Amino acid sequence: MSTLLQDARYALRGLRRSPGFAAVAIAMLALGIGANAAIFTLVDRVLLGLLPVARPRELVLLRSPGPSQGHTWSDNDDKTSFSYPTYRDLRDRNRALAGLAGVFPFEANVSAANRTGAARGELVSGNYFQVLGVTPAIGRTLVPSDDRVPDERPVVVLSFPYYLRRFGGNPAILNKTITVNGRLLTVVGVARPGFEGVQRGRPADVFVPLMMKASMTPSWNGLDDPKDYWLQLIGRLEAGESIARAEASLAVTYRALLADLLPQIHGWDADKRRRFLERRIELVPGGRGRLVLQSDVRGPLLALMGMVGAVLLIACSNLAGLLLARGAARRREHGIRLAVGGNGRALFRQSLVESLVLALAGGAFALLVAAACLHALLAALPADADLRRIPATIDPSILLFTLAVSIAAGLFFGVVPAWKASRLDPSRVLRGAAAPGDGLRVRKWLVSGQIALTLALLVGAALFARSLHNLAAVDLGLSPDHVLEFTVSPRLIGYSPERTTSLARSLSDSLAALPGVRSVSAAELGSFHDNDLSGDLSIAGIVIPPDAGNHVRRDFVGPDFFSTLGIPLAAGREFGEGDAGGAAPVAIVNETLVRRFFAGRDPIGARIGFGAANVEVVGVVRDSRSEVDEDPAPFAYFPYLQDPSLRRLTFYVRTVDAAAAAAAVRSVVSRTAPDLPMPEVTALRSRIDDSIARPRLIGALSLVFAALAALLAGIGIYGLLAYSVACRTPEIGVRMAVGATAGAIQGLVLSDVARLLVVGAAVGLPAAYAAARLIASMLFGVRAGDPAAFVWGTAAIAAASLAAGYFPARRAARIDPMRALRQE
Repeated sequence: MSTLLQDARYALRGLRRSPGFAAVAIAMLALGIGANAAIFTLVDRVLLGLLPVARPRELVLLRSPGPSQGHTWSDNDDKTSFSYPTYRDLRDRNRALAGLAGVFPFEANVSAANRTGAARGELVSGNYFQVLGVTPAIGRTLVPSDDRVPDERPVVVLSFPYYLRRFGGNPAILNKTITVNGRLLTVVGVARPGFEGVQRGRPADVFVPLMMKASMTPSWNGLDDPKDYWLQLIGRLEAGESIARAEASLAVTYRALLADLLPQIHGWDADKRRRFLERRIELVPGGRGRLVLQSDVRGPLLALMGMVGAVLLIACSNLAGLLLARGAARRREHGIRLAVGGNGRALFRQSLVESLVLALAGGAFALLVAAACLHALLAALPADADLRRIPATIDPSILLFTLAVSIAAGLFFGVVPAWKASRLDPSRVLRGAAAPGDGLRVRKWLVSGQIALTLALLVGAALFARSLHNLAAVDLGLSPDHVLEFTVSPRLIGYSPERTTSLARSLSDSLAALPGVRSVSAAELGSFHDNDLSGDLSIAGIVIPPDAGNHVRRDFVGPDFFSTLGIPLAAGREFGEGDAGGAAPVAIVNETLVRRFFAGRDPIGARIGFGAANVEVVGVVRDSRSEVDEDPAPFAYFPYLQDPSLRRLTFYVRTVDAAAAAAAVRSVVSRTAPDLPMPEVTALRSRIDDSIARPRLIGALSLVFAALAALLAGIGIYGLLAYSVACRTPEIGVRMAVGATAGAIQGLVLSDVARLLVVGAAVGLPAAYAAARLIASMLFGVRAGDPAAFVWGTAAIAAASLAAGYFPARRAARIDPMRALRQE
């Protein structure tokens, strides 16, 4: 240990003697390691981290693939949704699990201390906290007795961050009542710090017993319907139990439950009924919780991790080249040390310690870079993005990752220079017989590797840039400019559908009366909100083949909806105020639905429905998109004035000047519905831009990392050629003495660049194609093998390489042959 400390002190003295080299090396390492630490923080928080619960590796999530009949709700995989009666029976009759809990996320409006605000809620079973092993910070958690009879125990548990954010961490809130979705609930406890539910990246604020579902989701109960699939299940294995044995044990119970349900299944043939009975329970590891956000961000995060890893490799290759050049300059020093009794192993160790000291210094500064990068990344996301809720903190796991990467980087760029220093022949060095270009071949291979990695990054950046351009150029089928939008959810605070409809009319009339407002309308779901409602379409007089796919999206919209959003009407008419509850039911369909199901027939006057086909089609509209990156789907629109279970509405206000009208719109909402939480009024164009914020951020970061890689590769090429020219000065002097022109000398130096490019491209182009195949699912309207991207990437690295080689080539062309020959 004392020897290592002595080597470390010697390394620090050496770095103090070369402050310029130390500053450049530490800066490169801080950027490379810091970027890796920042992206790894997100990867760890979202993809790798275990739930902060007791023994998380014992947790399992339940799935059941196969056909089902009835209503299904899911926020990710509909095969993870179970009915409450099925959950109850599995919980009480299984012997494979130590406990089985149910959870359902819901939208919450919380009123307390004369202030109402939106929150994220979870309906959870009474044994939820016990199954997970989560203890309270204050008060108590929910218990099974809280969850036995509907609406009997109106209690709520707060998450610790929400307790701090909403109530200032005041313990006086305990046993006080707050209003959640119009229902008074007593706060019985606060969950311990760190636990915010079982969906990482989508933290819950309030936890309410499942038996309160009818109150929390007033338009939908679902507790008693065995064909209403909405509950997500998480269980804990018995001690020593394996997943395979637990699945086998659950299979017997589950098959009996399916057999009991089969008599309630109607309209299926024998084969489909058989497949229903063959459905099985699958248990998947649940230690990381429900992977909802992860399915969307896994690819982008891993792509970013690959990019920053490549940048760090390039930086380390540069440092290895610099250390080789520095080792050549210190050849005489090392030779003397070996000549006076030093041994190669000691010199290898001391050189390697120098590299590790340099790497650890870079890692220390990398923590600052990581924190800054992490805050900048999260700040670049939309305000309502799930990733914005990720804690932007550097915790012990990130410190360990940074330490590990720093040590790995130090070994990567330090081993070869240390090995070469330890292999010196002191007698040759002291005679001055050491080859002047020592280490040059290794540096050429390192630079070729940098070019290959940079080329892959440049091609990836070009693909992301083209994908982003395609997203921005998508024809949305509507006119979003000069349109404001906001969403209200009256049902969550106890409004009946009739009162919600009355409020919608009052808001529409008041908003339409504002100066500069051209039209107003609303939709129950709205566009670009990442939600949808769909069902199986039936058409009177038309038999839809089973393999044709009759699943159709739908929405409930108001009068003048299409003209407000600028969606052209192709035939028929729009909805009007007369299309209300007592009028004949009507619908409007889009062109994609007409093409798929009507086969050239006129849809106007046809009768359609989701179940009974008793709704008359009165209009056809042009296709429009509900999400930028999704092709138009078959869509049917119905008047929200005819929706008997109207819950929420997204209003659209077309104005002359959207920015000027936003404050007036807020004022109208506040006056008309003072009991509603104040909604966020935003421009529809901003909503659309936010919907592609993730690909835009990935595209921007890929360009930044590719540019940084090109800069580092250029530095590497410049350093290599400058060193090569210095080593070849006598040769260049001889060439010029025998008649070589300045242009020929420049060509000689630049030919080295060409060789480096050829070798780098030979490796980099296949690597770029392989990487492009991996990110293909994240691209929009561009193939992984897009020729333009590869041409652009190759041209960019060639330009950067030639630019880096120009200055050494010009310096070589200006060498004085007489001085060069005297040097020889």
